Amino acid sequence: MPVGRMAPRGALLAALVLVCLSLGSIAAGPGVLRSGHNNPLRLTAGQASALLAEKAGPTLGASSGILVDRPSGTVLWAKNPDAARAPASTTKMMTVLAATESLEPDQMVTVPAEALVGGTTMGLKAGERLSVRDLLYGALLPSGNDAATALAIAAGGDERTFVQRMNEHAAEWGLTATHFANPHGLDEAGHVSSARDLAQLGLRTLADPLLASIVRKPQARIGERQLTNTNDLLTTYDGAYGVKTGTTDNAGQVLVAAAARTDGDALTVVMNSPDRFVETRRLLDFYFEHWQSVDARLGGDVLSLVHAPDGVVYVAQTPSAPLLVSRWQGQNLRFFRDIHFDAQNQPSGVLQTWLGPDKLAETPMTFQPLYLSSAAGAATTAQ
Repeated sequence: MPVGRMAPRGALLAALVLVCLSLGSIAAGPGVLRSGHNNPLRLTAGQASALLAEKAGPTLGASSGILVDRPSGTVLWAKNPDAARAPASTTKMMTVLAATESLEPDQMVTVPAEALVGGTTMGLKAGERLSVRDLLYGALLPSGNDAATALAIAAGGDERTFVQRMNEHAAEWGLTATHFANPHGLDEAGHVSSARDLAQLGLRTLADPLLASIVRKPQARIGERQLTNTNDLLTTYDGAYGVKTGTTDNAGQVLVAAAARTDGDALTVVMNSPDRFVETRRLLDFYFEHWQSVDARLGGDVLSLVHAPDGVVYVAQTPSAPLLVSRWQGQNLRFFRDIHFDAQNQPSGVLQTWLGPDKLAETPMTFQPLYLSSAAGAATTAQ
């Protein structure tokens, strides 16, 4: 689940050179980019313009940020993604991930007095008993520091031991810019994370069915308490379904957000943003405007029929193969079948997806016999 690195500087320069070449040839028709492959990529003026806009990216005032395609983990844009900064209450993603490893959702917890820390709260009282599930709602929706601390003490025995567990997980998961000093996120010396690390914590939170179901709720009623999610995007942005806000004096405005639509699913992080909701909308709009997920598989048409040398006709199938591409690339995709037959005329092969000279994906094919063609042209069902 690690969040990948962006392409090296050389790859970006190559892409820009590629665009310049295509723009320079538009007067005589679409640009042609050739290589050893026999299907050169031709860019229209509109496609070249879209590629330039994609490479430029959005302009944000946040000190750090990142945009990730959730299904593939591909980093599509980043600004100072590895800078260590105060994460505020996005800390609670690690808190709930670590707590639910040893606590059951229906397990009851007695709230200790030391859990009643300041800042945002769920409104807990010392001695009150709630389920772990209720405390998860309290930590993730109103960002209750009391609920997060109660979970930490219940899971670790004491806050210090639990924070040590949080840091062990950070090391295990490769969160190289992250160190925790508490389970709630209030400013404290040495309490830091990065946009890239928070993105990975967001992905892990969404991979947990219970936590994912909680962070997508705008509101929830827990006993006599009506809890409201601090993530305003859940009710104002189409497709938003998580994840966690954070605000302190040192951190500024922080937001880990996710949104999905029919052709894409993105996760974003902004840290020390002048307006986290406005800038996250800008990042998500950038994603849905420039990228899409296509399914690189056989569609059951004539390309699915395979004729073997011995006359048997097979129906070829491929599993679902989501592939992230830029929208300007979509109309330029080409599909090729690479099929071979062994000595017994049994087929094997792959479906290849190409963009000009570049092979983007290769999906294995399976074959089901359909019928046997006779020499006279009649057909009988293959047994």
